Amino acid sequence: MAKQLLHLAKLICLVAITINLPLSMAGEWIVETHSLVIRTPATIAGVEDAAIGDFGVPMYGASMLGELVRSTDNSLACEPFQKAVVQPEHGLPPLLLAERGGCYFIEKAYNAEKAGFKGILIYDNTVERLLTMAAPEDRPEIAKLTNDISIPTALLTQAAGQKLADTLKNGDSVVVELDFKESMAHPDDRVEWEFWTSSNDACGSSCDRQTRFKLDFAETAIDLEKRGYTQFKPHFMVQKCLDSSNSQTCRDNCVNNGRYCAMDSIPQGLQSSYNGRQVVEENKRQLCIRQQAESKHQAWLWWTYVQLFNTHCKMQDRTFDSACAQQQIQATNLSLNAIEDCMGSSDADTDHPLLQAEYNAQGTESIGGAAGRVVLLPTVIINNKQYRGRLDSMSITKALCAGFDETTEPEVCLTGTVQEKNCAVDSQTCWSNESMHLDACVDTYRGYVCKCPDGWRGNGQQCADINECLEGTAGCDHTCINELGSYHCECDEGFNLFGGQGSPGFCYPKDMCGKDNGGCEGPCYSANGTSVCSCGAGLRLADNGKTCVDIDECAEQLADCTQQCINKDPRKSGVPYSCSCDLGFSLNLEDRHQCVKTSEFLSQMGVSLKAASWWSLAAASGAAAVLAILAGYAIQRFRIRQEMHEEIHEIMRQYMPLDSVEDANVSETYKIASFKPASLSPNRETFVGRGEDEA
Repeated sequence: MAKQLLHLAKLICLVAITINLPLSMAGEWIVETHSLVIRTPATIAGVEDAAIGDFGVPMYGASMLGELVRSTDNSLACEPFQKAVVQPEHGLPPLLLAERGGCYFIEKAYNAEKAGFKGILIYDNTVERLLTMAAPEDRPEIAKLTNDISIPTALLTQAAGQKLADTLKNGDSVVVELDFKESMAHPDDRVEWEFWTSSNDACGSSCDRQTRFKLDFAETAIDLEKRGYTQFKPHFMVQKCLDSSNSQTCRDNCVNNGRYCAMDSIPQGLQSSYNGRQVVEENKRQLCIRQQAESKHQAWLWWTYVQLFNTHCKMQDRTFDSACAQQQIQATNLSLNAIEDCMGSSDADTDHPLLQAEYNAQGTESIGGAAGRVVLLPTVIINNKQYRGRLDSMSITKALCAGFDETTEPEVCLTGTVQEKNCAVDSQTCWSNESMHLDACVDTYRGYVCKCPDGWRGNGQQCADINECLEGTAGCDHTCINELGSYHCECDEGFNLFGGQGSPGFCYPKDMCGKDNGGCEGPCYSANGTSVCSCGAGLRLADNGKTCVDIDECAEQLADCTQQCINKDPRKSGVPYSCSCDLGFSLNLEDRHQCVKTSEFLSQMGVSLKAASWWSLAAASGAAAVLAILAGYAIQRFRIRQEMHEEIHEIMRQYMPLDSVEDANVSETYKIASFKPASLSPNRETFVGRGEDEA
């Protein structure tokens, strides 16, 4: 009973679509379509709408030309084809045309792909508007075939399909184009997309696909979101409890007194451990995680958490619980307290703002937005268009790439596994220059566009060189040299170039002082590509601009001396000049350029002539006399010592053996220290003494 209630809302929606209930009763369901362009024969040429199936891989942003084939012995395609498809005579990809009925849509598509068809068109067997073909979730053994279907699938009206079938029956070849180019909106350089999903990982093939997709696509989703290419938002389907809020069914599968209930069921083997209520609580937790991640301007952290949760918290492992979820929140570096506050109590008899917003957004009470009513789970919405097709990483990547305006796609959209190199095979309409190996063809996800390369101007079919130098757009500091498709900058002598190869060039002076100080005697610095010399205080540059000469501050009256000025070379003395005073004057202690009377100088020193006693004067005079005597004694001793050295040197020269003359270079200090004279005659003619060892 519980399982039937959980599916009832979805079944009501599907039935409403199938039997064409009025929109006021069923809500607005939008059937996504692509164009079927009938090329030949001319008698039936035209364009028909084809409803994109919710299985297979639509060719969003692209198109495929093919030839229709209809089996006479397996017209419904409900049986496996016994023989591989025969290649049509025109060499185009074979597309199967089959009539509705006899088996599920997905079985027809599965049989067609196994036989080698590149696409399948199924036409209705009754007169009604177009419907969306979906996998039967109540038949899991059939629904799992979704994973094996990679061709585009579509449903035609009875009238359109019968016209094609009759033409083939008459023996005519029918060439059609499956045109998906405008099936996905592509307004600008950012794609907004949503993913209606469930945290349940054990509800069957649908939950398996959702879990696998989240794990496989997480890294791509994070990269696109971080770099600003996409804006993503997760959604979770909920329903009201159809029983009394106090019933066991509502208590087991709903939160907030029956307001929000799970849309998917728990398998029989896990119902002893889990129920729908726990799924809704985890859905609510993931909504709160998204909200907090957005507040931190790191919206991609939702994918980080979901990747961790689906890896570590599984129903089959009995780890699908709040304790495991909290561990993953902490690993994601989000605030656990903030998320718990956001979730609130599941027993509260009030609306929860995030869950209520989800209920309103899926269109269960009112008509949905431009994307239409959300009925199928999972559902992906890209640029306000519901995606139809297989849920896997590659298929969703291609659909997202189709949502970018041409030439604004991220790199992932232009890789070989996602997009074909159209310029390599079909770029004849674009300008090219073979000698320079240039062309105006630019690969896009949707095909290619003709766009002149950088440095060229035109419409893509014709391109001419831009003379950036002449137009003044180059940005060169000194000299600009134009080239075909580019330009380069040059700098004057003494400057280095930064950039300037097809981009603005900045000229900055070389370090002209790095070698030999720039030839300067004094300080050197670089300016405008040359070395500039300077001199220190008291010096000026010589006429050669390199060396320095002394400034005679005294002669040029640059000094501030009040009496006498003495010029000095600061390279030797450390000062440019000094001041001195006339007799009876001394330099002022506070200003060494001014002279004051000696009496005033003594007063500055703390000596007052008026207050000085005779004893003080006498003591000062006595001290001066003693100093003079000591100085005279020292001078006399120095003179006597010098005379003795000279006399000893003369005596040694007279008495030194002739064969020892060459040894005269021995240190004088050594000779004096090694000889101790005993006496000297007054006339220096005789010398008596003993050697050092005899003393």
